[in-house]
Amino acid sequence: MPTVPSMPSGPSEPTPHVVIYDLDGVITTRDTFTVFTIEQLCQRPLRLLPAIPLAIKRLFLRDDEHRRITGVRIARIALRGLDDPEFARRMASFGHRVGRSGPWIRSSAVERIRRQKAEGARIVIATATEHRLARVLLDTAGVPFDLLSGTTFTTTPTGMDVADHRLAERKVEALRELDVPVQDAEFVTDSFTDLPTAREARSVVLIGASARTRKKFQTAGIQPLPDQ
Repeated sequence: MPTVPSMPSGPSEPTPHVVIYDLDGVITTRDTFTVFTIEQLCQRPLRLLPAIPLAIKRLFLRDDEHRRITGVRIARIALRGLDDPEFARRMASFGHRVGRSGPWIRSSAVERIRRQKAEGARIVIATATEHRLARVLLDTAGVPFDLLSGTTFTTTPTGMDVADHRLAERKVEALRELDVPVQDAEFVTDSFTDLPTAREARSVVLIGASARTRKKFQTAGIQPLPDQ
């Protein structure tokens, strides 16, 4: 049989540049889920009594894992008795409110993301905030993104509880599971808790980070690039 000549292939499409953004402290100026949790506690003041000692303890903890566990315990207290539809409703209301708040959103970071997206970058948001709350906030603030990786919750007999807390090492694991090429990506964060993702990323940019955090990254052998 005669062979069919192959068609000449044109130039391959370049792979989009991937930029991974942390949410809290980078795109926002505050810790979104922490403030949401505090609001839930204040709406039911009796819940504050067991939460206050844990919150004070958390302020003095140096170990990141202990801080994470204590934060989950506080959230469990705040969300006791809620089912998923009510939890989602409250998060949507909160996300719309803060997403419209000028002081809450770091406008320079939003403009940076919009510029990179217009230039063809693939934007990934990786956050420890609950994924539905993060999505509402980002959509309300007009932040374009291609993929969102966030914490998930599950319904239990006593209320809502953390199912997959995408923080620290779990954050970068989840990105790998979603086939995000972290090793080729620029990673933008403000927190040393994100060291596992920063170690794997091609480059790191710090936005909203303290001088102490910058020094900790440098001590860990990571030299952040200047924000451009």
